[in-house]
Amino acid sequence: MRLRAPGRGGRWLPVVPLAAVMLAAGCAAHVGGAAQPSPSPKPRSLARQTVNHVLLNDTALARIVKQPLDIDPRFPPRFGGPEELQDAGTALPDGCLGVAAMLQQNVYPASDIEQVAVETWRHAAAPTAVTGVREAAVSLPTAADADALFAAFSQQWQECDGATTSLPAGVFRLKGTISHVQVSPSVLAATVAIGWTTPKSEPNPDPDGVRTLRAVGVRNNCLVEVEVDVFNPSRPPGHLAGESHAIDHSATDIASAMLEKVDALI
Repeated sequence: MRLRAPGRGGRWLPVVPLAAVMLAAGCAAHVGGAAQPSPSPKPRSLARQTVNHVLLNDTALARIVKQPLDIDPRFPPRFGGPEELQDAGTALPDGCLGVAAMLQQNVYPASDIEQVAVETWRHAAAPTAVTGVREAAVSLPTAADADALFAAFSQQWQECDGATTSLPAGVFRLKGTISHVQVSPSVLAATVAIGWTTPKSEPNPDPDGVRTLRAVGVRNNCLVEVEVDVFNPSRPPGHLAGESHAIDHSATDIASAMLEKVDALI
């Protein structure tokens, strides 16, 4: 900054260089040419070591599902790379297993996966409507990679609306019938009615018995996946309609809360 000779009042007046004014206005000066806008900063990506911080804790989850939850000791929290994806190996040729079940290898390009964090919760007291919650965060190299994968998921989920697919199982062969697929710019949702068969019986999905509420969301370079397992969702006497509504939207509410955490971490 230079000082100009005193004016009539005897005060020295500052003279600010033109380049400084242009930079303050968001422009970059080029010698011998017109001022050009400064390049916009590239979208920041979620760092690998922070992916597990996207997951919600028991307090946040309990607030959404309206009941207390505990970590399921049968499925300890996991944090790692593509090896944390699931290889069920039971999908039918319809390709809809990725809608009905989380983190399936056949829907993720393993070469693009950087980190995966997973936690599984179960109900802390019985009887209860929500029997379990599973949440996961998956980081990819760039936001463009995550957006492209989410777009592929959106198409797949819409094509699978009304389809029945095999599910990972033990003695019984589980089937999932997919319905109520909803697609928005950042969150997908679906309901999966669970049925089971023995070697001599036909699939018998029971929409009023066991169902899984599914959601997938995208933000920056991160995808989030949610499963909420619901048993006997029919409202018992005295059950509040607001609680039933909260359960029906719990998977998408959890996914949205996780996306907010992504924003806070980058």
